[in-house]
Amino acid sequence: MAIDASVLAGVAPRDFHPRAGMEMGQERWLDAAGVRTRYFDEGQGERVVFIHGGNLGSNDGSGGATTWNVNFPVLARHHNAIAFDKLGQGFTDNPKTDAGYAMDAIVKHAIATLEAIGKAPYHIVGHSRGGYVVTRLTMERPDLVKTCIVVSSGSTSPGTTRTRLIHKHAPLPRMTRNSQRFVYETYSHYTKLVTEEWLDANMDYGGTQKHQVAMRKMNEEGLLKRQFLPELARQKAELHRWLIETGMPCPTLIVWGYNDPTAHFDNGWRLIEMFMARQPRTELRLFNKAGHFVFKEYAAAFNRALDAWVRKHV
Repeated sequence: MAIDASVLAGVAPRDFHPRAGMEMGQERWLDAAGVRTRYFDEGQGERVVFIHGGNLGSNDGSGGATTWNVNFPVLARHHNAIAFDKLGQGFTDNPKTDAGYAMDAIVKHAIATLEAIGKAPYHIVGHSRGGYVVTRLTMERPDLVKTCIVVSSGSTSPGTTRTRLIHKHAPLPRMTRNSQRFVYETYSHYTKLVTEEWLDANMDYGGTQKHQVAMRKMNEEGLLKRQFLPELARQKAELHRWLIETGMPCPTLIVWGYNDPTAHFDNGWRLIEMFMARQPRTELRLFNKAGHFVFKEYAAAFNRALDAWVRKHV
C-alpha cells in the first residue's frame, strides 16, 4: 500500500477553482434496462467513469453527474471521461416501482448503464454513496472493471455516518437554495467550494417533478427508513464479508479527506484495512484540511492523482 498525505497549508487550497462552471460537453441519453438515463461521454483513450454520491429522494440536497465538473473536463483531455446521473437523481428517471427505491436497484442501474455504453472495462470512480456503488459493482461484475477508485465513502465504511447529525440544523424548508448551501458547506472544510453554479445545478435537479415524487416516497411514505436504510445496512455487512474473505478483484485506489465531518477517517481507515487484507495493489491518497468533496477542494491534485493512477493501469 502507498500513502500520499497531501498537507496543504493556508485558508484556501492552492488548486481550488471557485469560478469553474458546469460545462461537461454534450448531454446524452440512453436506455439502461428501461430507465431513461442522462450521461456525458467525452475524450479518447482509457475509459474513466465518474459516479456521484447522494441518493434518490434526499431532502438534504440533490445531485447529479455535474458534481464532477472540475474533474471531468480535465480527465477528458487525456482519457475517455464518462459520467451519468444515478437512478432517480439528476435528470435520470425514477424507479418504476417502490421496490426500486433501494441501493441494489441503484447498483443494477449502474451496471445496465455501463453495459449500454459498451466500452468495458472501465476505471470506475465513486464518491460517497457512489463509492458503495463502485465497490459493489466491482464485486458483482468484475468483467466491467479495470480498476476501482473509492472517494470518501461513509456508505461503504464500517460504523455509522454523521450525516444526519451534521445536517440536522439545515434551514427550513428543506431543498431551498439556502438549505442546500448549508448542507454542502457543512460537508466541506473549505466552504467557498460551494459555488453559485453548483447550487444552480442542484436547484434544477431538486425542482424536477420526479425529485418531488421521490422525496415523497422516501420521506412521507417511509421508504427511506422502512426499506432503503435497512437494506443498505444488510448489503454493506455482506460487502464487508466479501472484502475480508475474497477481496477486490482489481487494483483499488482510496481517496479521503482527513477532515471529512460525515465520512469520518476513523471509519475510513477500518475500511481501508479491509481493502488491503486481500488486494495488495491497494493505494491511498489522504488529503489534509479537506472535507467530504475532496475532489473539488483539491481538484488539481485529485486530477493529477487520478490521471497517474489510470496511466499506471493501462
